[in-house]
Amino acid sequence: MDSILTEKGIMYDHPGQGALYIVSTPIGNLSDITVRALKVLQSVGLVASEDTRVTRSLMTHHQIPTPLVSYHAHNQEEKIPLFLDRLKNGISIALVSDAGTPLISDPGSELVRRTIEAGFCVHPVPGPSSVLSALVSSGIEPGRFLFDGFLPRTPGEIRKRLERVKEYDGALVFLESPHRVLKTLLLMQEVLGDRGASVHREMTKAFESVTRGVLSEVSAILSRKPLKGEFTIVVAGKEREKGRKRVNRYPRESDSHEGVDPVEEAGASGEDDGLFDFELEGV
Repeated sequence: MDSILTEKGIMYDHPGQGALYIVSTPIGNLSDITVRALKVLQSVGLVASEDTRVTRSLMTHHQIPTPLVSYHAHNQEEKIPLFLDRLKNGISIALVSDAGTPLISDPGSELVRRTIEAGFCVHPVPGPSSVLSALVSSGIEPGRFLFDGFLPRTPGEIRKRLERVKEYDGALVFLESPHRVLKTLLLMQEVLGDRGASVHREMTKAFESVTRGVLSEVSAILSRKPLKGEFTIVVAGKEREKGRKRVNRYPRESDSHEGVDPVEEAGASGEDDGLFDFELEGV
């Protein structure tokens, strides 16, 4: 049976069965959520949440009473059979992460895989992504990019990972924590060369900032300030840096506080370490 859009905004492919909805949520500002996402969160039987405390803030802000159930990497073997049973009994489920699009460096891939194997429908509900937000505002050509998530913990493993991608000619996108970002940038300069980069912090929040330049410049600027929040790093691909020193003509550091309501802030940004290679065309 073809999918239909009901009055509440939920699609049912097979009457009597539930469906799993992968719902993107704000990466900072609570206003950055789609109308369809709100309808889905209101209409499903339960919301599977990485951290119920973070998601409850979002749900309360939008006056959504749907029950929340904790779902994360440490309890997935316990929760997945329960979710599949709910789907079998016609109860639809929304999967959300703390912020952004689920499964992108967040738990959820095992649930999606087993839901599909069990014969239930999985629907994406697109929305915010720290990866795409950083990419399009970086000043680095975004037509082709490779997302490598969080890098490993040890310097040796980080070098190995960077060696794998250093010949890639599209943009490279990484996520990093505040206590590791400077060491990571220095290792990137060592392995990738001093190429153009853009480092984004607290996107869409009151203290959103972006630092642009080549890796050595970006590292120097960030070393002079306290580092808090989550970081998204965009690095120019190898071929795109030939014959030019700077990534763009933008200021090397930009702090934006205008137009963002601190009250409308969600939890820290977070989007499995796998490689995601994209080529955007006509998006």
